[in-house]
Amino acid sequence: MLKLKLQTYLLLTFILLTVVTLIYINYQSVKSDVLESVQLETNELLNDFINEINRFSNERIVEIELIADYIATIESEEEIVQFLANQRDKMPIIIDLGIISVNGELTVSNGSRVNVPHKESFKRALNGETVFSDTFSSFQDPKLRINVIRTPILKNGKTIGVLSVAINMKEVLGDFGANSNLQGSLFLLKGDQLVFSSSKNELKDIVPNSSRALQEIYEHDQGSILIDENSAHYVMYQRGDDEWKVVVDSFTKKVEDQIFSIFWWNVLMIVMTVLILGSILFYLWKNEQRKEMMLKRDLLTNLPNRVMLEEHLTKQMGPQNFKVFTMFFINMDRFKEINERTGYLIGDRLLFETSRKIQSIIGKYDLYRVGGDEFVIIVPSHDKEVLRKLAVDLIKLMEEPIELSEFESVWLTLSVGIRKSELEDWPELMMQDAMFAVQEAKKQGGNRFVFFSKELATQNDRVRQIANNVGHALARNEYFLMYQPVYHVSTKKIVSYEALLRWGSPVIGHISPVEFIPLLEKNDLIIPVGRWILRQVTSQMKIWEEGGHSDFQVAVNISVKQMMHPDFLEDVKSIISESEIPPHRLIFEITETVAVQNSKLATQVLSELNELGVKTALDDFGTGYSSLSILKLLPIQQVKVDRSFIVEMEQDGEKSQVILEGVLEIAKNLGLSTVVEGVETQKQLALLKKMDVQKIQGFLISRPVMAKDAIELRKQSWNH
Repeated sequence: MLKLKLQTYLLLTFILLTVVTLIYINYQSVKSDVLESVQLETNELLNDFINEINRFSNERIVEIELIADYIATIESEEEIVQFLANQRDKMPIIIDLGIISVNGELTVSNGSRVNVPHKESFKRALNGETVFSDTFSSFQDPKLRINVIRTPILKNGKTIGVLSVAINMKEVLGDFGANSNLQGSLFLLKGDQLVFSSSKNELKDIVPNSSRALQEIYEHDQGSILIDENSAHYVMYQRGDDEWKVVVDSFTKKVEDQIFSIFWWNVLMIVMTVLILGSILFYLWKNEQRKEMMLKRDLLTNLPNRVMLEEHLTKQMGPQNFKVFTMFFINMDRFKEINERTGYLIGDRLLFETSRKIQSIIGKYDLYRVGGDEFVIIVPSHDKEVLRKLAVDLIKLMEEPIELSEFESVWLTLSVGIRKSELEDWPELMMQDAMFAVQEAKKQGGNRFVFFSKELATQNDRVRQIANNVGHALARNEYFLMYQPVYHVSTKKIVSYEALLRWGSPVIGHISPVEFIPLLEKNDLIIPVGRWILRQVTSQMKIWEEGGHSDFQVAVNISVKQMMHPDFLEDVKSIISESEIPPHRLIFEITETVAVQNSKLATQVLSELNELGVKTALDDFGTGYSSLSILKLLPIQQVKVDRSFIVEMEQDGEKSQVILEGVLEIAKNLGLSTVVEGVETQKQLALLKKMDVQKIQGFLISRPVMAKDAIELRKQSWNH
């Protein structure tokens, strides 16, 4: 389960990382396309401006040189002024025209005379160059920033003056910028002077850290500077003719918003992915919680189950968080019998109604269903009066029957084991002790409560020790067999033995079969142990046979689980074959319970044993509910009458004697031999002789003995 959960989380993490990576790649790709597009457009725009500046410069220079050549042919100063005025009107891009004399006096188109401004370009023109001046303020309108083109006026190869043409480059480039759909700002520099700007802001205000960018622009003829890729902000520059330098700033709010929109769209996609995967993760987490709760809840009663109880106990029993509480372990008396008789649907109904009745009286105390018909109440108190009152209330609770329908009621009783918490307890120990107290209540007849005590603790410790060691006893060779003889009254001889399993533990000591054989049955250990018993018995019989003792039989007890095991008959055949013991010397004894649980299977197995030559017997006859019918159905050769007949015969006299005589007569008429068990006194033997009993078994003859002593018993003379 944990591995599957980890795999799910790793898969979701992988999906998230994959989606985020793809979205990031997509964002970078789209942003790169935008950057590339802006860069190409900006570069194209820059080239267009450069070409326009160069074209404009060349055209103006040609025009001005033609004007200068024509002026050289005019003799009259008035005609020259009139010509300049006419040319100014014909050429709207020209602000004004003027002629500078060789001594530096400027005559403009309206006839006024001023000292020539910007003398450096004037001097260069006198020397034969056609030049653009730096930007300066117009003397007519100081707010107007202009540039002038100056070219020499030559006559007969001699410079007679300089033609000066004032131009407003801002107006020229402004028209071009408007027609070019410029997505940014255009700047025209002449040296370190700003001639034209298409923006209301200066370059230093638009470009972050503009000093670095301006320094690069001044130092290089052309280049491209990426200011900020997140807004596709480029600054591109290039030098044109006559030292014009065009700078294009690509920044626009539209492009910035576009990239911003791309960024946040991708962020939104990531957020949506995280939300979707988070929702899936939340659903899985809630589903896991729901599953965990289902694992911790009983589906029938909706009560917390054993898993939740153990968690609760673990929290309350820690050395640092220890809390005082008392456990009430409740078991329904005879529930299994009622369940089998009425059916599982009725059984479930009884469980539900019982849980509801318990809840009605416990108030705020926690109630758990920890097994088929087992419930646990946790009471946060050690107060004797509180605990006793609750215990009494639980017993009284079931005095009224559970009404299943208008016509059907069922009476149930409860057995309750009560265990108080102690500082060094642990959950499993408390559960075992409380269950042991329940078992003690059942031994006393049920419908009662029992407090777990030191005496019970001692008994429980022994039970736990037995349970913990029974599984290892066979491997440790701690089991051994004893043999109790069966005595023939008429011949006064021992005619057979019953092999009895015993356990001597070096840890626990001698353990009664009553204590450990039910555990072997419960844990299915009776299968290998039963196989071991049969091998031991046949091996011992072979030893006796080789010693000349083969005129008797040995009985072996067979459990229901052995008979139902698919390998049982094959094991019997194999063991008999290996030991080479005549099968008729073996007697397999089964109890009436074995036959009742599965009479069909019992009949089949006993028949096959008879076919092998093995004799079969019914042990503890008279302790069940259908003994007489069993005698008729089962293919057996011998009946062992339970010792309870002898005890009752001594207590109530003739009635039990008549019953026993009837049983012996029925067995005789059916062709069955009989053995009466539990004969311990001469008085009992005398009564049995009067009834013509032939075989007896009991302490009067001998207790169970070891194999080496069994043969010695046969050598003794018997005077019973």
